[in-house]
Amino acid sequence: MAYLLTLILFASSHLVYFSEFEYGSLETEFEIKETVTSRSVPVISQFNVDNSEIGDGQSPSSRAWFSSGESDTISFSWEATDDNLDFATLSDTPGAELSPDESPFNWGWEIIGGLSEGIFNPMLTVQDSDSNVVTSTIYIGIDRTGPTIGEPRLTYNLNGVSTEIADGDWVSANELNVSNLNVGVTDSGGVGVDSYEYQILPSGNGWNSILSSGNAVIPVSPGEQILQFRAIDLLGNKGNITNFSINVDLSLPNFHGWNVPEITTSTLNNVLISFSASDIDSGLDASNTYIEFGFDSDGEGNIPDESQGWTTLETTSDTNLLFFSASINGIIWDLKENQYLMLRAIISDNATNQKITEPVFVTILPGEDISWDSTQLDRLIIRTGSGQVFTLNTVVVSNEPISESFEAILQLAPANRDSNVEWTTISTQVIPIGSMTDLIHELEWKFSLTSGGQWDVRVILDSEEMIDERDENNNVRYLIVSGADGEQVSGIVSGFGPSLFSILIIGLIVSRLINQDRRK
Repeated sequence: MAYLLTLILFASSHLVYFSEFEYGSLETEFEIKETVTSRSVPVISQFNVDNSEIGDGQSPSSRAWFSSGESDTISFSWEATDDNLDFATLSDTPGAELSPDESPFNWGWEIIGGLSEGIFNPMLTVQDSDSNVVTSTIYIGIDRTGPTIGEPRLTYNLNGVSTEIADGDWVSANELNVSNLNVGVTDSGGVGVDSYEYQILPSGNGWNSILSSGNAVIPVSPGEQILQFRAIDLLGNKGNITNFSINVDLSLPNFHGWNVPEITTSTLNNVLISFSASDIDSGLDASNTYIEFGFDSDGEGNIPDESQGWTTLETTSDTNLLFFSASINGIIWDLKENQYLMLRAIISDNATNQKITEPVFVTILPGEDISWDSTQLDRLIIRTGSGQVFTLNTVVVSNEPISESFEAILQLAPANRDSNVEWTTISTQVIPIGSMTDLIHELEWKFSLTSGGQWDVRVILDSEEMIDERDENNNVRYLIVSGADGEQVSGIVSGFGPSLFSILIIGLIVSRLINQDRRK
């Protein structure tokens, strides 16, 4: 009885009901056990996505990636074993909802069109007729959009210092350093960045590769250029282009010359000096264009030797940046006699090209100057030996009061002399101290000829150069006189005896020659 109760409980637990039961029947016991052990759970032996470009999809780290277009096709295949498979479904896929795969099985699905970008985890669910279920997941992604790069950082070497460039800047460089492309780069959940590219417009030679570090050295040429950058992901999708404008100027500015007034030891005011310059590419940088000055003793060399090197002047420019000027203030010019004002210009353009001009030396002239204002003869020809004389009236002038005394001399020489014949001094007059306080002094000379012929006459101021003058070349005045006949006088170098016809001709032309400078 106990055995029968146990068997009934066992059969009830397996939903088996008996209408008849023969106590101790071993055949019935065997049939029950066989029915229980024949029931099984499906086993998935294969679940794949076909033709992925990257990865096999068997795990999240090896996700199967596609760059498929929206209307393309993605195929899945599967296999499973079970005594009574019923159907299989595929969920979490791009595109439309899929119908179950049921007997006779296709052993796969094709998703045609409607492929949206993103990450998907398709799940295969297999169920048998006994409602036993088994699942498997595969990991896929669709990415057909390129990455977005970080903000490019461009620098170049400026005098050994890495200098950052802003968009639109002018630079003076043959090559630029680019970095930062990988900082902040994003593929918006896609497969990830593989590399970068750049090209230069308008004269570029196509796209050039930059490694995944996002750093590169880029050669550039003079002119206005646009650098373009983009990122490429592991599927070859190219991202949007980021533009960076640069302007390259490798030429030095142009210097066009100085404008410097005359400076003397009598100068009392500030001295305004200027220069002109230009730059046809990037334009001049007024804030870094200026004048330097100093004082020099001999007008040679590159550094002023009478001052503590170069002194920088506050320099202003006109609105067109063509003229730059500065004022030299506070100099006692009377103490700078026999020195040189030394000038140079430092000219910079907006690309940091800089020209330093060769020094120019400006002579600081003496302030005083004396000269002949007029020299006038009362006649051009005399008869020698007759007692006739020439009267020469002269006027000496100065540009400022002269306190010193100086001499004036009168000299004669034959007009037909050669280089061995020297001038003969006929008369010397002294201009006394204080005579030039009113800037003018008159002198009268009288002389005669005792030998016929044509004679050169000259009057000289300060022949010993006792006065340091601004212009030593205006101290001599030349004239011509003639003697008709007579005997040679002592102290006068002999000339020649002209014919009467020659004298007449000379008389006609001598008026045109008077006051004409003649030299030895």
